[in-house]
Amino acid sequence: MGSNCVASTSIGCLFCIKGCNAEKVRNAFTFIPPQPSYRVDPDPNCEDKKRGKMAYLMEGLGGSELYRKAAEASEVRWLTTKNNSQIPMVWLRREKVSPPREPNETGAEGAQAGASSRESQQPLVLLHGHGNATDIGMMMGPYFELAKVLGVEVAGVEYSGYGAANGKPSSGNTYADLEAAYDFLIAQGVSPKRIVAYGQSVGSGPVSSLASKKQLGGIVLHSPLLSGIKVVDPRPDDCCRPSCVWSCFDFYPNDRRMKTLSCPVFIMHGQRDDIIPFYHGYRLHKACPKQSRWPAYFPARAGHNDLVETDMRAYFGEISSFLHDVKKIAGGQKVDPPSFEKPQQVQMALKSQPQAESKQSRLDLEVDEAMNAAGLDFIGSAPEPKVGPEDGRYEQLRQGQLRVPELSGGSQSVAASESKAREIKAGSVTNQ
Repeated sequence: MGSNCVASTSIGCLFCIKGCNAEKVRNAFTFIPPQPSYRVDPDPNCEDKKRGKMAYLMEGLGGSELYRKAAEASEVRWLTTKNNSQIPMVWLRREKVSPPREPNETGAEGAQAGASSRESQQPLVLLHGHGNATDIGMMMGPYFELAKVLGVEVAGVEYSGYGAANGKPSSGNTYADLEAAYDFLIAQGVSPKRIVAYGQSVGSGPVSSLASKKQLGGIVLHSPLLSGIKVVDPRPDDCCRPSCVWSCFDFYPNDRRMKTLSCPVFIMHGQRDDIIPFYHGYRLHKACPKQSRWPAYFPARAGHNDLVETDMRAYFGEISSFLHDVKKIAGGQKVDPPSFEKPQQVQMALKSQPQAESKQSRLDLEVDEAMNAAGLDFIGSAPEPKVGPEDGRYEQLRQGQLRVPELSGGSQSVAASESKAREIKAGSVTNQ
């Protein structure tokens, strides 16, 4: 029996275990909320009950200078989604993270925007959707680094059922969560052209959905997935793969949505990713319309949970280059995607192309200057949060072995083979 058939049969067993409920099947191996890392305390300086302050519950976060600064520079807003979930959104504002730059620091390009230059002087807002194994409390360090180094504001959205949010985790709720945050930013006077949605891992699903419905300045997809079910395809180009057999279960159809996007798209994916295989990011990049496809970043040594720390300078440099173009577009300038494309054999070192070296050297210098100017000795001092599960669950799914979360928080393991397709024998479900 082929690996695709084994995986497809296993999902069929899971479907039976979950009472033939497709939504429960999706949630069983997609959403794994950690223990909340934070709480939201009332803001003593504000009478608005919809505003609060981040308070860490994890000792390691509260003792970190990076996370302490992040909490001080942020405000929390309570939002109500269209699905009636109450979710917190943490907003790191520019005036709290860094003082505004003087007008002459924007350079000649900003001055050329003419009457539209006022828009270009406003900071971009990264609307961030995190991975499925973390929450916004654990992401506060990266949020502060992004805001400080790139000179942007960051709005981190909590998912229903994660952290301090109520409700239950589901793909439908994540869509509603991102949309509620987007609507809030628009209501606060943020121009859609200044909003860049950033989806990391599972967060690529709601971000791609948002981009297909709303106007955005651009999107960043960090270790994205082609679709929810395609993550567990053992052999993605062969027959009987789970995403074909169980297409009715599929969710987060990023590959289909990518073809319809009109805003600038920047994709990055580590080539050693064993949680969401690298080909997901590569194929999404190729599926993106040419007029929206910015050069991707595919570091050869990075995996799923270490793309940033593998080469922090390159990471910030690549994002900085993309956001620079987005900001020019927001200011009224016409900007086409750079003509330079990464080599077809992406496994080749990027330095093999002289043009890439020149561009990267310039970006490295800009990022170094930004870090030095900010005095960020602690940038990179905290480990990169594990946004995706490291328990091997997706690899086990590809091998036909399923972990089925229980309501009590434990898990069950289902080893399904052809002989067990119709009956799960005694002993095949065991507590982990």
